[in-house]
Amino acid sequence: MALPDNFIDVLLVASGAVLGANARFLIYTKLEQKNVNKNYIILLINTFSSFCLGLFLSFLSQNTKVIYSYQLGLFFSIGILGSLSTFSTFIYDLFDLFIKFKFYKALKLFILSLTAAILSFAFGFLVLIG
Repeated sequence: MALPDNFIDVLLVASGAVLGANARFLIYTKLEQKNVNKNYIILLINTFSSFCLGLFLSFLSQNTKVIYSYQLGLFFSIGILGSLSTFSTFIYDLFDLFIKFKFYKALKLFILSLTAAILSFAFGFLVLIG
């Protein structure tokens, strides 16, 4: 039985996803034990993931001679950081606030989350440049 051409790529993403999802679970559990609001836990995890993505992509753009940069990108950015960030939970939290008619909280969470993610990505990207 022949393996698909992109089998290694699938394995890289899957193995990274296992690490990222477990890291998210551990971080979430630790912050939950410290009585941090679940919306802020997701905000912190997504902000951290965005920062790491910016840092990683900056590293790759600065080091064009990194061997296997495509495979590193699959493993780290799509696998680990893609599963570490929690977009689906973020969307569910927004939806939950909307159905409870907490529109101001939902809008505040939306704006804060996107702003924090964009700024942390930019900061991570610029850390290695400056």
